[in-house]
Amino acid sequence: MKKIFINNLLIILFFFFIFEILLRTFDLADLRGHGKELLEKQTNVETTVFGKKVFLDQYGYRVPNIKFSYKENAKKIIFIGDSVLFGSGVNEEETFVGKLREDNINYSYINAAIIGNDISENLNDIKKNYNLFNSNSFIVILTLDDINNKNLITTDNEDNNESKNLIENLKSNFFFHKINLFLRTKSYTYLWIKGVTTNPSKRYFFESFNSYQDEEKINFLIKKTEEIKEFATLKSTNIKFIIIPYEYQTKRKCSSNLLLPQKKIEEFLKNKKIDFINLTNSFCNHDSPKELYLNFDPVHLSVKGHDLVFRLIKNEIKWEN
Repeated sequence: MKKIFINNLLIILFFFFIFEILLRTFDLADLRGHGKELLEKQTNVETTVFGKKVFLDQYGYRVPNIKFSYKENAKKIIFIGDSVLFGSGVNEEETFVGKLREDNINYSYINAAIIGNDISENLNDIKKNYNLFNSNSFIVILTLDDINNKNLITTDNEDNNESKNLIENLKSNFFFHKINLFLRTKSYTYLWIKGVTTNPSKRYFFESFNSYQDEEKINFLIKKTEEIKEFATLKSTNIKFIIIPYEYQTKRKCSSNLLLPQKKIEEFLKNKKIDFINLTNSFCNHDSPKELYLNFDPVHLSVKGHDLVFRLIKNEIKWEN
């Protein structure tokens, strides 16, 4: 009996090992998680994000290599945002900021992304970098979950509620939480199974979508955006917002009933005369929109996604300092 058990265990481990190799080789799943260096806000350090090696400079910002330095006399354009801007899961030179840097040596492009930040922190990030770099040109990467201010909401969709309740109950279990944190940084098989069974693209989209029917949340987003506009006016600063859609919207070719968030955002940005670029239609009209995102990911861009953003914005963000 013991021998049979050991043989069966070895067979299971063998097939698990083969499945891990296949998923990684054919890019069917992507790792998650951040190295402790990033979580502890360390600087001048190498760490890991979504399975990719990353380098952080003296400000804690992502740079191509540990010895990288910004060009002193070049015109600086500073990008403000969260993990989508950071380029989680993609090598730095393949992010849209990295590609911009290679494309135009007359500018110094600064990726000031802070993973986990939202619209409530953007103004402080702009003020900090305005003083650090003496620059008056900023790009704010706006993703639909910025409205949530770190407070997730439930959805009225019954199936989605049941899935979310199960997931939240598991997350609240200390033992499962620790296992989840470990496996999401190590196992492609675990993330593939989790992605197939929990539909994170749909789940995370609806968490944000319903927020755009909440007047209090809408007013919060408008207020924070107005504060950024006021600072830009006071300091004669160029600020442009770039709106990036959710993967769930693109897989349905941006069906009008899913575009409420973009409609709300566009409405108040136009009313306040705030400059912006909405990339939603370009994503939705792409031949393979699913390939623009990481596997089973609601919003983080793949190499192809970053390349599309680069091509769409490279001629739209050139200002004189």
